[in-house]
Order: sequence, then structure tokens, then C-alpha cells
Amino acid sequence: MSVPATGTLTITNAREAAARALQPTDPSDPLVVLDNVVDALDPPAIMLVWDDPWLEPQGTCRWWARLGVLCVADRIEPAPGVADLEALVSYAVRRLQADPYSWGNPNVTAPRRWTIARVDYLAALVTYRLPVTLNEED
Repeated sequence: MSVPATGTLTITNAREAAARALQPTDPSDPLVVLDNVVDALDPPAIMLVWDDPWLEPQGTCRWWARLGVLCVADRIEPAPGVADLEALVSYAVRRLQADPYSWGNPNVTAPRRWTIARVDYLAALVTYRLPVTLNEED
């Protein structure tokens, strides 16, 4: 898949492009990148999700989408989770800044409890607002 340096992606290839940009490139990158919502994970991990509002009209056939990069440091337990989460968020933001596609400036939530399949994790959501179309035909 070819991704432009700027401009409009489809909602599907936006997620795919972000996953590709976030993939580990070095053995010291200690994480898994999940390009879809899953019901279980083994942290540290990054899971791509959509944030609310998912889509907002931007004119004819174009939308603003909010792509969420969920950085999951660890289960909530006595551990150095916040420092690990800070490193994971830094990794995600730096990798998307270095990508040829211009992802823009993100909003990042504070560390908080994020429940996946009844397991509580320490996570933060890095959200990018980007122009998209709904499919290739738009």
C-alpha cells in the first residue's frame, strides 16, 4: 500500500499505515503493535483503536477521523508502570512523527485504567485527527 506524505487516507488504510509506522524496527523495541481491537493482549503493546467522535463531516465525501494509539504499559499492580507508559507513549509519538505521512499533532490522555476483557491495564490514548474518506470510491 502506498501512503501519501500528506492528504487523505481511507479509514482502513489510515489504521494500516499507522500500524506499519509503529512496527518495531530494533530488537530493543519491546512491544507488539495490534492493528485492530483485541480481547486480550500481553503488554507492553500498542493497539490501534478509533476515538470519539470517530468521524466528523469535513465537506463532500471527506471526514475528520480520530485514530487512537492505545499505549498499554502493564496490568495495574505495584510496578514501575507509569515510567514504562511514558516510554511507550514517547515511542509511539516519535515513530509517527518520523513517518513520511504527516500525522499531525496528537492529544494524549493521562495514564489511566483501561479495561480489556475484565483485566485492568495502565494505558494512555494518543489520538490523531486526520482527514479520511470512507472508501476508495469517495
